[in-house]
Amino acid sequence: MSGGKKTASYSFPHDTSYRYLLSSKKLFVELIRSFVAREWAESIDESELEAIDHSFVLPDFGRREADLVYRLRMKGRDIIFYVLLELQSTVDMSMPYRLLQYQTEIWRYLLRNRPFKEGGSFMLPAIVPIVLYNGQRPWTAPRQLRALVEGQAAFGSELLDFEYVLIDVERYTERELLELSNTIGAVFLLDQSADRRQLHDRLAKLMGTVRAMPEELKSQFLNWLANMVARQLPDPSKAIDDMMNQFKKEEEVAMGLQQNLEAIRNSGVEEGRERGLREGLEQGLEQGLEQGLEQAALRMLRLGLDLEVIGEATGFSKDRLQRLRDRKR
Repeated sequence: MSGGKKTASYSFPHDTSYRYLLSSKKLFVELIRSFVAREWAESIDESELEAIDHSFVLPDFGRREADLVYRLRMKGRDIIFYVLLELQSTVDMSMPYRLLQYQTEIWRYLLRNRPFKEGGSFMLPAIVPIVLYNGQRPWTAPRQLRALVEGQAAFGSELLDFEYVLIDVERYTERELLELSNTIGAVFLLDQSADRRQLHDRLAKLMGTVRAMPEELKSQFLNWLANMVARQLPDPSKAIDDMMNQFKKEEEVAMGLQQNLEAIRNSGVEEGRERGLREGLEQGLEQGLEQGLEQAALRMLRLGLDLEVIGEATGFSKDRLQRLRDRKR
């Protein structure tokens, strides 16, 4: 199930934003473990991962997309992850052929510094091609190379073949992404959002996930979110004001945002606006979850539940719960 139809006025800078996010090795590993259903995916060691600072997108494809390349040393062998970030709404039926060319270019690039010795062994590093796609239309391009070969059914294993991994952002359900309870799941869920109202509703559902993010990922996520909101309309200040009005329905979130919005309006400086929104989002989410837990604890106290049970559910100390109980009397 998709997150709803996106309008032209509500589009994200998909290739650059995902490239920014996945430049984090920690988030890249999270992507692989969350969305690549392979046994080896669980064995990835972040410390053995190295980014290759080179683009293999070919000139004849007009740079319609961006790419990322990581090298992983696993059990003494090199594995190359080639990630193609496909632009929104684009479905390219020639994708397996393009990926074949990219893989060939990667091997050529890597072998330049590994000269072949006559009589010696010759092995190519494994390449895992991945297409990350967030278009509204379902992905209909063939997944296997041999599907592009005319009359391939008449042949066997003598034909060249491979199958790429497809990560189709719009096809994951809200429940699936929320259950991941991680940064990349939160990004996908917000990327699916069809309008600002849905974006705000989903942010409220993600408060616990954001609070639990490692500090490095939380900072990167909130920076991405602030930029996404600031860029979604020609008038960023109006976009932020609209978001504020929607957040007023979630009073606990609005409290954290309110004090930062005035600074954003007055400064008029791009850096100040983005930093203020990011800090406001973080403070609002933190305060919102804390107040939500307090309200839940109060409801449980009214129901007469045991303090130990309430403490287990909310993480509050027994002393804090006793103070809450005294306060409600």
